Amino acid sequence: APAAPAISSRTQVGTAALTPCVIFLTVGRRQLRRLRARRRKSKVGVANAATQQELPPLLFRLRRSLRFYSAVIPVLGQYVVQPWLQSIGLDNRSKADLIHDMDEWGSKELQSALLELGGFYVKTGQVLSTRVDLFSEPYTRRLRLLQDSLPPVPADEIRAVVAKELCGGGSLSELLREFDPEPLGTASIAQVHRAVLNDGREVAIKVLRPGCEPTLRGDVANLKVFALALRGRLPVDYYPVFCELERALDGELDFLSEAQSALKVAASVGHDAQGRQVEPPLVVPLPLPGLATRRVLVMDFIKGTPLSKLESRAKELGIELGSPAGKMFGRKILEALSTAYGNMIFSSGFIHGDPHPGNIFVLGGGRVALIDCGQVCQLFRRQRLLVAEAICASANYDGSRGMIKTLADVVRSFGVTFFEDTKDEDAAAASVALYLFGESGVDFPGGYAREEFKENSPLRKLATFPQELVLLGRSSVLIKGVAARLGVTWSVAKKWEPLARDAIAALCNEEDCPMPAWSLPTANAVYTSGQDLKQDGRLRFGDAAKGCAKLVRRWGIEKAAG
Repeated sequence: APAAPAISSRTQVGTAALTPCVIFLTVGRRQLRRLRARRRKSKVGVANAATQQELPPLLFRLRRSLRFYSAVIPVLGQYVVQPWLQSIGLDNRSKADLIHDMDEWGSKELQSALLELGGFYVKTGQVLSTRVDLFSEPYTRRLRLLQDSLPPVPADEIRAVVAKELCGGGSLSELLREFDPEPLGTASIAQVHRAVLNDGREVAIKVLRPGCEPTLRGDVANLKVFALALRGRLPVDYYPVFCELERALDGELDFLSEAQSALKVAASVGHDAQGRQVEPPLVVPLPLPGLATRRVLVMDFIKGTPLSKLESRAKELGIELGSPAGKMFGRKILEALSTAYGNMIFSSGFIHGDPHPGNIFVLGGGRVALIDCGQVCQLFRRQRLLVAEAICASANYDGSRGMIKTLADVVRSFGVTFFEDTKDEDAAAASVALYLFGESGVDFPGGYAREEFKENSPLRKLATFPQELVLLGRSSVLIKGVAARLGVTWSVAKKWEPLARDAIAALCNEEDCPMPAWSLPTANAVYTSGQDLKQDGRLRFGDAAKGCAKLVRRWGIEKAAG
């Protein structure tokens, strides 16, 4: 449907904010006084389990909704009201000063609200903090603090959860020699502590935050209402995005599922598009067999610096990120991320879907680690072929009408649709592909803008955007955002094009379609201990024939493309 008039969107938002306000003021005055007393003791973390227990579930959710709207609406509204006041002579500040003051005030308000609310709002802020190419410096700087600044759950509560889940309510000494009370990291869903097993192995223990599930599900529901209310006023329809993140939340709240996902991600990173085992470009910490439940996960310990703290760590080492040495270091990080995600997409289609800077660690020697496999995405054969075609076309985009048509056909084949009033739909569809995979400075066809928040952004023309592309898009957008933050020129399409061509060659033959990387005998050492099939060192005629056939297919594909 076409965008709703501005007054309609404002009315919907106002009504959504007013309704919980009236109910809350009518029914919850006593609870409000108690919450104010608690807030005076602590400026952050009011959305923790203790506060949740003080209010009935409905009132608790309404209170969070009211806090969210009371922060977001003024932040968005100032960008309409303040320029209007300036235009009629009631504000004498220069345009630059006005923008600076609005960004400073708005970023403080948004950071304060998201940090206070916690939950899924923090995850949204984490994504925004990576987009230095779209948001002003005050917003990305302050939202970056959300990566690791959440108030922790007390260590005694965490120890009790671990003891119940892994020791049947007994003593932690049955398994652990040490348990650090200070968490390594705190997030909206879980927090992680270092520990040492009784056999001396150093591990990280991830524990689900007690009572977090109702809060998180309520937050997603509220964001979906917000996205519906502002449909047509935001640069893209975020409702399907939040629907996909809601579905992914199920996996994040189940650490048994995450343990299996970590094994799949590690296997995918360590194989190329043709199923060959390669040196993993980054480290994926693995779960320890038998030490995982729905609420507790014991895994390899990773010692490093999260990407969210890279600037301060680099300064400690005497490295400026914008210097030649800093850019060389940045390219090493980007190379690892690009290769890892390329392998994930094309070796199995199993993709780590939550690549914010708090989940990317820089280890000693410049190696990179990717943690937290709770949010993942599976692309199947046809989808992987479409992604491969889109990447190859984006890498060789020349602005010609034929290339625009090629990109547009691929995007539509993936299930992307546009509003009926979209002018030059081919150009809009091609621009979406270039937004995801194209060069950072490429000119979009049809006069469409590269920036999401401009009126002529192709994202404003989207009617439906398949959920599989939501998490896939986060990986390419993350890599572009990291490159911009590190001041490095980087092309996702150029890095993924060779892998995409290999994938097309491997996947086009349905009679000899390769197994997903995570199902291969070489996926994990546990599958290859003692007996590898067909690994006696002899060259078999059948294997050689299959290899020659793959080379011929790839030669034919490249000849047709070139």
